[in-house]
Amino acid sequence: MVDLQRLTRSAIKSVLGLMLRWKALPEPVPGYTIVLGVPFALRHLLTVNLDFVRKCTRDGLDRIQIVFDRREQAEGAAFIDSIRNGYGDLPLAFQFHPPRAGALVARVNRSKFYASLNWVTGLAECRTRYAVLHDFDLYPLDGDYFEKIHRAMRDGELRFSGAEYTHFDGLTDDDGLIGTWSLGIDAAWIRENFRPIECFHEVMPVNDRRVDLDAFSAIQASTPRRALAPDVGPGSYVHVRNLVSTYLLFSDGRQARIAWRLHHLWYLESLAAPARDLDVVSEAMDASDGPTIEVDGHVVDLSGVHHTCANVLEREVLRTEEALFGELRPEIRRYLDSFAGYLERKRQLLDAGEIA
Repeated sequence: MVDLQRLTRSAIKSVLGLMLRWKALPEPVPGYTIVLGVPFALRHLLTVNLDFVRKCTRDGLDRIQIVFDRREQAEGAAFIDSIRNGYGDLPLAFQFHPPRAGALVARVNRSKFYASLNWVTGLAECRTRYAVLHDFDLYPLDGDYFEKIHRAMRDGELRFSGAEYTHFDGLTDDDGLIGTWSLGIDAAWIRENFRPIECFHEVMPVNDRRVDLDAFSAIQASTPRRALAPDVGPGSYVHVRNLVSTYLLFSDGRQARIAWRLHHLWYLESLAAPARDLDVVSEAMDASDGPTIEVDGHVVDLSGVHHTCANVLEREVLRTEEALFGELRPEIRRYLDSFAGYLERKRQLLDAGEIA
């Protein structure tokens, strides 16, 4: 039987392969590049990510290559100017998707194509041999986070390094494939030996299992020169997974699959400018005795959210607060307590059979 999904993906990649090119990097400048893919719809949260990057050591940093996941947008120039004005101490460079490839990926409208095009667009502009892919929803807590990955690459003469192995689609630590959210890459080697389209996501066998791989994983699997960076791991950052998909569903008025991630999104928006007033969300939770709350004119169904999710949110927010402010601020304490209280009331009503 023909795998239509795979055939469609292959056909799309064949067309993209004709559009995407990059040049070799025979004389790279010293240091490393951070490649940061930014969902244009969530660009208002870029300042939060840059606030964390700003706290990191930057001795070896050449540039932060920011790639928006769209073709050039009319609102882009003004937004870029605002970021440059607020973060003039950071070596920022900005890109949009190439026009033809970006148009195709926008029509396809699949997250893996957006992400893969982000990464290869940024790598094409790297001036350094080494690059570190940096997820938009990942916030470094270790001030030497980027430098440790860069140093592991340089000193170990590695093609790939990073913070943790990916377990996507059944992969295990034994497979040894490093997650793209914190992936160090020998950009000069990649650009000399592979075409951009070869870096995209791929379906292929790994240890006799058919796996849907993320970008660069197929190339990783072909080289033994890959290893985790010493002294870096999940404890080195807060990674708010599913942030982008949750926001897009919510903003379109659809039900978010992991609805409680909206509470982390709203917290992050309280750190951005203009800042969200979390008291409004807290009051909506305090006033609700059912499985839903209303925020921004949207009804959020939290019926499937387990009460222990409050503990996960508090743990992640507390790490963020301590990194930025040294302590948990009172208004954030209230917000977390409102969420925990709401979920506990919902649990009791559920146990009593008063709500479904």
